[in-house]
Amino acid sequence: MTASEPGTNTVSSLYDRLTDALTAAFGDNIHFGYWDDDRDRRSIEQATDRLTDLVAERLAPGVGGRLLDVGCGSGRPAVRIAREHEVHVTGISISKHQIQLAGARPEVGESAGQVAFRAADATRLPFPEASFDGAYAIESLVHMADKAAALGHVGRVLRPGARFVVADFFLDGPQTPGEGAEVIAATCELLRFAPLATLEAYRGLLDQAGMKLVEVTDIRANIRRSYTVTSAAFHRALRALLGELGPEHAAAARLFEQFGALPQVGYGLFTAVRL
Repeated sequence: MTASEPGTNTVSSLYDRLTDALTAAFGDNIHFGYWDDDRDRRSIEQATDRLTDLVAERLAPGVGGRLLDVGCGSGRPAVRIAREHEVHVTGISISKHQIQLAGARPEVGESAGQVAFRAADATRLPFPEASFDGAYAIESLVHMADKAAALGHVGRVLRPGARFVVADFFLDGPQTPGEGAEVIAATCELLRFAPLATLEAYRGLLDQAGMKLVEVTDIRANIRRSYTVTSAAFHRALRALLGELGPEHAAAARLFEQFGALPQVGYGLFTAVRL
């Protein structure tokens, strides 16, 4: 297993170490923010909540529905969606630290408007078939080398007609050699990303899982400020772990900004429907 093909242990260890720093950087979330344009003055906390809202809008959950959060982080998106839409959200993560943080939230319960969290691997979801009315994955599939297994399990636990919404990175086309490829490879190694998928690859994987991709919105321009926030968070996290930073550590902290500036790296909202 290579760093570019992350396993459960390597990804969970990464988030056990960095969750607190990322949560602080992103306003209690562990995902990117969304800004309408360069004039948008939302704070990072407001922008990350805005991305959660965009995911929820595409899910269009009915009151009392039961949703699955695939990669729940420390739980804020699940709480926000459950409260705003009067649904129940079950969040999963492979990070024990994240599950501890999420499980301590006062909104934990089994009723509509409440949330539940459990440690679980998306490639082996421990839920019965057709047990959820919708599911979403915010920046979690990017870590999964076996996306086919994860999407297959998501499709299995969704009821027919249910929506699955993804917010994540993608490539505009097949990766070609060059400086951009080196930046992508280094970023994937640092952040335990699996090889990035193209839109066509996602479409095919969703088809295999019994889901049809019905809408794609490219929001790479709207999330771009988040790369700077992420780089600053990694800089602080590395300083806390190591004290004084050497040139190689400073370069690692800047890497994500270089990654985000690559024209072939996209970020999208994908909506699929369980057939």
